[in-house]
Amino acid sequence: MSEAKGRRLGARIARPHGVLGVLLLAAGLAGCRAGPPRDAPVSLSSDTDGPDTRLTLEAAPDFRISVRPAPALELVGGTVLRFAGTALTTDSAYFAEPPTALLPGHHSRVHGTLRASVCQDNEQICRSVKLEL
Repeated sequence: MSEAKGRRLGARIARPHGVLGVLLLAAGLAGCRAGPPRDAPVSLSSDTDGPDTRLTLEAAPDFRISVRPAPALELVGGTVLRFAGTALTTDSAYFAEPPTALLPGHHSRVHGTLRASVCQDNEQICRSVKLEL
């Protein structure tokens, strides 16, 4: 195992509460590029997988990652990596285990735009998450 095992890449976004929360979140993200908030519905980690880097998208407690649309990471050069997993919930709507994507080569940092749809366990409506890494 390499030193990259379990390294957090810090992909996080805050949980908005209601319409006001969404508006405040949007305003805060538009004016701030210092880094993602700590209290987030998803996180991204990396592990070495042979000559490549395996990216894993994990949901925070009480959140689920929706299968549709499939989570994706658009790299700076325009390449799009789609996250996938074989274990789904019984209704096939959510990942039962964290989805992964394989990034060719060894990378200690990832730069790009992560897009995913997440749902809080007690809610029926998912929300889109867009993170600049």
